[in-house]
Amino acid sequence: MLELINIKQDKLNTKDQITIDLLKDGQEFLDEFDINYEIIMDTVSIIYRFLKISAKIPHNLYKFFLAAYYIVSRHPQAFPAHESKKRFCQKFGIQIGSLEYSVEKLTYKLNFIKILDDKNYPYFMDVKSDIGFKLAKNIAKQEVDKAMMNFLLNHQPINSQILAEDLITKLVFEMEIFPEELFRQFYEIIFELIENYLKDYYKDYYEYIELQQKYFI
Repeated sequence: MLELINIKQDKLNTKDQITIDLLKDGQEFLDEFDINYEIIMDTVSIIYRFLKISAKIPHNLYKFFLAAYYIVSRHPQAFPAHESKKRFCQKFGIQIGSLEYSVEKLTYKLNFIKILDDKNYPYFMDVKSDIGFKLAKNIAKQEVDKAMMNFLLNHQPINSQILAEDLITKLVFEMEIFPEELFRQFYEIIFELIENYLKDYYKDYYEYIELQQKYFI
């Protein structure tokens, strides 16, 4: 039994060392370009998380490093980021198809949100670690809690659209968490969050509405 544990530990250590070596290679690769150090670290972090949950290592990992950098460099706070994919790919020597494939793989595996601005340029946000998004989620949950209590105690139905409009106005114009130019896109995200909270946390909400309509004037 002890030998089996040692074998498993050796395999784990080998895999970790391979991952570290790959990350170092990727960092050295990115260092060849004029990229801010902090952005490189964020880029390498995405690849690390991707490798941790992937069964296999991609054949050409360098294109995934470039795709991760593309994702990091297109956070909503970077708006307006209107560099074309063609220009990006020419700058870093990658095919557009390879970039799109790698970006799709990374964003799907790591559950990134993708939004498009009014000119159809993409932006990406990590729903698990992005501070602004986590704050928005917490505030949305608090507002839904308040609205639910107001509904139960004062018989005021919850209007998801009005709640989302009030909340996104606060997040964009008062707290400046998201760019004003992406108001419409983030309104849709916040509206969906509110709807999901109502469904997940208050499954009896619509039943309560029917009861109130039946028993209250």
